[in-house]
Amino acid sequence: MKGYPAWFVRALLGALLLVFVSGCLLAPTTLVMRFEMALAWRLPGAGRVVTAAMHAATGFVLLMMLGALWSVHMRAGWRKRRQRGSGATLGIMLLLLAASAVAIYYAGEDALGSGAALVHLVVGLTLLLPFGWHWVHARRASRKAAVPREPAFAAANTVSARAEAN
Repeated sequence: MKGYPAWFVRALLGALLLVFVSGCLLAPTTLVMRFEMALAWRLPGAGRVVTAAMHAATGFVLLMMLGALWSVHMRAGWRKRRQRGSGATLGIMLLLLAASAVAIYYAGEDALGSGAALVHLVVGLTLLLPFGWHWVHARRASRKAAVPREPAFAAANTVSARAEAN
């Protein structure tokens, strides 16, 4: 991505991976605590606290990175009309994750908190689809743009080609 330090994309992907994995590890506990489901496995107490802290801290880092993406990447892509659908979907889903995270922390154990937890789980799991779409199509477009194409008529219009024809 142009306009960012070389480490930014790796850090962004690492943070996304870390928040996704930690969220998947916390999902069984959420289902047990919020929705009283009987599941065979969930993180033990100490591991749960560390994982939840890591998930929250990485979420804050991702929000900062989202701000950095907004300032260059998202605005430039929108102006150039590139991948608007997947980009807008990702942006909306990330904002929905942030809003539902705040609701989880502050709404408590009532229906609003459980609803926010369910929204957070569903949106967090389904974020992989538009992200994968966005990433794959961006890679294809950059590879396509990197291949130099010479027009078919270029050889016929050169001085040497005209001299050989005479």
